[in-house]
Parts: sequence; C-alpha cells; structure tokens
Amino acid sequence: MTAKYLTVIAFVASVLTSSALQTDTSTDVHGAGSFTAPPQPVTGAVTPNAGPPKGRTLFLRNCAHCHGASAHGDDGPDLHDLGFTDDWIANRIRKGKAGQMTAFAGKLKPPEIAALVAYVQSLK
Repeated sequence: MTAKYLTVIAFVASVLTSSALQTDTSTDVHGAGSFTAPPQPVTGAVTPNAGPPKGRTLFLRNCAHCHGASAHGDDGPDLHDLGFTDDWIANRIRKGKAGQMTAFAGKLKPPEIAALVAYVQSLK
C-alpha cells in the first residue's frame, strides 16, 4: 500500500476510535459513569424502532443488576413474556414496588421510561 492509503486508513481509525470512547456523563443507579455511543437527540415520543436498542442500554444501566443482563431474572423476576400492558409496566417502573423494586420516576424521563417499556415488551 502507498503512504497515502495508509494515512487515510489511520485517520479513519482514529476518528472511529475517538467517537467510540466518548464518555457519557449520566450515571447508573449506583452512581457510576459508563461509556456509551454519543447521545442522540430526543424528539418527543420514542418510536417503536428506536425503543428496544435505547431501552436495552437503559435496562443494562438501571435494571440488569437485579433482573440480570439477559432479563431472565436474578434478584428480580424474569421479564420475558410478561403479559402486562405498556401502561402497567411504565407505572411499575415509575413507582417501583415497596421493598422489592426501586422507583425510577425521579431518575428517568418519560421518553426513557417509554424506551424501557418498549424493550421489556420486546423480550420474548
């Protein structure tokens, strides 16, 4: 390869690496920061196509420590095939359950709760 092509490849690699390592300043439920892709603008309601991937990220940050990374349960119950409505799940996320689940109304915004609901509902 010529030096010109190697320079272009090195430049592209450095751009991709620097983008992938941007730090997200938000914290998980335990207060620890995390590395994520650059934030994307929120424009109102979460669309069904955008919900599960963003919802999975939120789930891993806030829920996986109890429900497991695969959502098959650990300290918390298995979340696959719940059979509850979106409103029921959103309400449980917002209010929690005394002695069993933390309330997330003060931590998560409505679009984030909607993304979590879409993710949980996608678990089959």
